Amino acid sequence: MTLAWTIAIEALSWIELRRISGDAALRRATRQLDVDDAAASRESGALIYGVMSRLNTLDHVIEDSLRPDYLGNLSLGVRSFLRLYTYTVHFGEGLAAAYALYDHAKEVLGEKAFSTVDEAVELIPRQELCFSGLDLEKRLALMYSHPEWYVRYLLREFGEEETKRMLEPVEVPVYLRLNTLRDVSQTVKGLRGHGLRLEKDRSIDHVYRVEDPTGFTSVPGYRRGEFIIQDRASVLAGAVAAPSPGELVLDVCAAPGIKTSHLAQLMGNRGRIISVDSSMRRLRSFEGIMERLGVEIAKPFLGDARTVGGLPSVEADLVLVDPPCTGSGNFFSEPSSRWRLSGRSIGRMSDLQYRILCSAAHRVARGGRLVYSTCSVTVDENEGVVRAFLDENPDFVAVEAAPRIGEPGLRGLHEAQRLYPHLHDCNGFFIAKMART
Repeated sequence: MTLAWTIAIEALSWIELRRISGDAALRRATRQLDVDDAAASRESGALIYGVMSRLNTLDHVIEDSLRPDYLGNLSLGVRSFLRLYTYTVHFGEGLAAAYALYDHAKEVLGEKAFSTVDEAVELIPRQELCFSGLDLEKRLALMYSHPEWYVRYLLREFGEEETKRMLEPVEVPVYLRLNTLRDVSQTVKGLRGHGLRLEKDRSIDHVYRVEDPTGFTSVPGYRRGEFIIQDRASVLAGAVAAPSPGELVLDVCAAPGIKTSHLAQLMGNRGRIISVDSSMRRLRSFEGIMERLGVEIAKPFLGDARTVGGLPSVEADLVLVDPPCTGSGNFFSEPSSRWRLSGRSIGRMSDLQYRILCSAAHRVARGGRLVYSTCSVTVDENEGVVRAFLDENPDFVAVEAAPRIGEPGLRGLHEAQRLYPHLHDCNGFFIAKMART
């Protein structure tokens, strides 16, 4: 455990310092510490996930114990330790493990660093997680460990009872998609032979839920491109888009190309896909993924989709738009993302999404289709954007986003569908499909 604690404290510090994801911070910490211990990495990953899933609740307990001092006055390493310590006491292995962590942290960070927090270390285990007396927004934010601005938004859009259901912690499963551009006749058998338990999805072709997915990307089939990690909601976006062999497809905001590879699979590698992204770094990753998965019909295009001029001059049969979003649908699978946003993020993102959708619509051929998807559950980024677009573009009409496994869209956009972690065993997602008349 001592190595896992060291990695976790370092990674938590990186998350706060660079505002990166938990996975990225874990990779950086293990590289920096020159760790080659898979078990310690897995354990530290679980600790990082636990801390980031409870961050504001932990900070509330710590601040109460530090008074009149506060977290911001402490060094980055001590802040990370206190969060891990508080998590261990109240949500983890308990007081004995927490005290062992304290002794270890003093060895790693130095006794001097802890001179001002000894009293808080003793007080933290005595704190009760009781939030009565607080207003509704703050109480729900601390009970369920979500930002207050997000709780406030959900209460306004969905009401108290549905908000509680949406905030209740959910363990989002891991899914893989079989890649039929490769020979997958023995893939499932091979994965099960490595001790993995797979459950075939009943609603979407080639999708399997993976129970205890530890290490499954190291099996030979992964390196041969026989499967790829992809959430079932993300796969559904491709199924709704339903490209046909021989079509011209424009995939906007495409890198690193997971959805592109699915579109190519559905097309049987026949036709043409142009995958647009504004990041050269992400497009480099795109090329490696396409090669591994055997995708032959997709070509990258570096461009800014906010303007029509930033897109290739084509008339596409299908345009898929998956723009940047708040990622609120991923708050359970990637909890560190909750704390990188603010109440203004939704408005900024919806403005950007609307610009991208309007630009992309210019590249849809007459009789073509336009699919819009996000991994967000906010109404502004989804129905708000699509409804505003349809009001301004009467040559586009909403059509059924089939196959349907989610809930109908809101604000009268019943043809669209929403997926929620607490209802659909996947990340939160939104998919709308439109046809150009």
